Amino acid sequence: MTTMPDEHPLPTWLRGLVRLDFVAAVLLTVLAPLVLLIRACTRHREQLPTLLAYWRSSSLLMVTVYLLVGERRIAFLTGIAARLLIPFTLRVAPPTTDRWFLRWRQAVRGYCLLGAVLNIPMLHCMRSHPPAAICRAYAEPPREFATLLHPRAAPEQLGQLGVWGVWAFLAGAVLVRGNAALRRRDRCYNAQ
Repeated sequence: MTTMPDEHPLPTWLRGLVRLDFVAAVLLTVLAPLVLLIRACTRHREQLPTLLAYWRSSSLLMVTVYLLVGERRIAFLTGIAARLLIPFTLRVAPPTTDRWFLRWRQAVRGYCLLGAVLNIPMLHCMRSHPPAAICRAYAEPPREFATLLHPRAAPEQLGQLGVWGVWAFLAGAVLVRGNAALRRRDRCYNAQ
């Protein structure tokens, strides 16, 4: 995704929309759930399991950011996967009367599902040579984020960190699913 002249430059409004999506993702998928997690530790303990499960699934979004910084094309697939996984994780939650939690859950589920659908055309970026203008624009906000958070790190190193993140995410998912399967099996044996 190196910068090179493009036959079809990206309209300014579309570049702005990509940036707006990144800012919305930070607000809805990082800052808001962080506040909710802090509140859950003190006042709404019933939300903790749901929020912890959310953070496990949303970690794939952060991995995607690092993959984009390092120009790893798999980022376009992991971004969509994360946006599908988050609503799936939040589909069931213990009953609560906390309006903030309920509103956030509905908003983030809608945002992620809509974002997943709207990002399906971005899958062409996985095989686009040279990268199209939209593919390069999609990676601009993560790169700016990286220069703020990791000013001395090379983008390639951050991309490699993203690759390790994918492997860690997959290993964690296998372990969680495996442990759940073992617990179900044990319950079946104990019930007999």
